[in-house]
Amino acid sequence: MNDRPQSPSEQTAASPKFTWSPAFRGFVSVLLLIHLVAIFVGPCASPPPSSYWAQGTEQFMAPYLHATFLRGHGYRFFAPNPGPSHLVRYELLDEADNEISEGTFPNLDEHWPRLFYHRHFMISESMFNTANVPGEPPPPEAPPSAHAEYRSITGLRDAYLDSISRYLARQHPEAAKIRIVMMQHAIPLPADVARGRPLNDPGLYEEVVLGVYVVQPEDRL
Repeated sequence: MNDRPQSPSEQTAASPKFTWSPAFRGFVSVLLLIHLVAIFVGPCASPPPSSYWAQGTEQFMAPYLHATFLRGHGYRFFAPNPGPSHLVRYELLDEADNEISEGTFPNLDEHWPRLFYHRHFMISESMFNTANVPGEPPPPEAPPSAHAEYRSITGLRDAYLDSISRYLARQHPEAAKIRIVMMQHAIPLPADVARGRPLNDPGLYEEVVLGVYVVQPEDRL
């Protein structure tokens, strides 16, 4: 009889190997396929525009997308066809509406690290979404939902302007008024870039004045 103890390699070779059954492998494969589809459907369906296939698949997989935090991510903002970006330019004015100085946000020279820049970028993009509303309210015969939506958007826009202006007033106590301007920075066509047009060409910028805020004494506290 051989009573020699087995070496670790011999014990490993003698122990039975764990194997997945065909049914279990199929179950795991289905789960991986569902997750893979969810990863692609999330950014494909949101934000719009998106295909009917993407919208239908997103609705079908909505519980899973919510549970895994994969719904509502706008990755398509960056590719493959990104749209224009938006900046906020503010002008610091005196009592006679003469410009003292100006600034913009987001600003790579001021807002760093990158996360701080991204936060300001999200503020400017959110302001653009609320600023792009009609100047006049809906007609009286419009449905109540249209009036409610108009009040909601204009209220949010005014809240943005008020909050940002009060913040700037605390940072710049020399200002008596603050003018807020929305800037849209368009992306040049590939052919224009090939001909040497710079990305910061002034012709790519379009400005809209959102409002003028009169600094109150309590804003300087």
